[in-house]
Amino acid sequence: MRLLLFIFLIGSSFAKEGNFINPVISGAHPDPSICRVGDDYFIVNSSFEYFPGLPIHHSKDLVNWELIGYGLHRKEQCTGNMNLLDVQSDGGIHAPTIRYNKGVFYIITTNVYAPKDRAPGLMRNFVITAKDPKGPWSDPHIIDGAPGIDPDIFFDTNGKVYFTGTHSPGDNTSNGIGEIWVQELDIQNWELKGERKTVWNGVFGCCTEGPHIYKENG
Repeated sequence: MRLLLFIFLIGSSFAKEGNFINPVISGAHPDPSICRVGDDYFIVNSSFEYFPGLPIHHSKDLVNWELIGYGLHRKEQCTGNMNLLDVQSDGGIHAPTIRYNKGVFYIITTNVYAPKDRAPGLMRNFVITAKDPKGPWSDPHIIDGAPGIDPDIFFDTNGKVYFTGTHSPGDNTSNGIGEIWVQELDIQNWELKGERKTVWNGVFGCCTEGPHIYKENG
């Protein structure tokens, strides 16, 4: 009887835990990037040509997620070099990264401007910032001279900030978007500075995607 009671109590305990099934966020939410701030988690995803863009979800337990806002929520954010009005369905916002540093949230991503007439596409890497992930978010800060896709922003403990991305260097050392490169980023003026370093030349294929820098035990 005691054994049966023990088994019943254990089973009841497991039942209270509940069962959780992936995906935790259903639907079209590709290229997720996650950021933890205290006990809060935030995820941002690619949104391609859709507006509002860059959906942001929040969770306390990594299981239950709530949509709290969008990084691109004003039409004024999506004009000029940030045009989302006439792009192909495979254009627009690709592979964002969300980060938090000293009271500010950062989303860095690429706008692949691929016009509907299939003219050669332009890739614009940019950053938006906010003190509250619910918004409002800033206008895009375009990083000139930053080729390629899938950018990452890394805040080092020494105060320096680095931009990481991928692209084809065009010197026959890579075939496709194969090179991973890194360069210091001035976040006051949103300009690259210093020497650009090639981390990896790729393996002559397409495509190298999603490079990120993490500092272990730093």
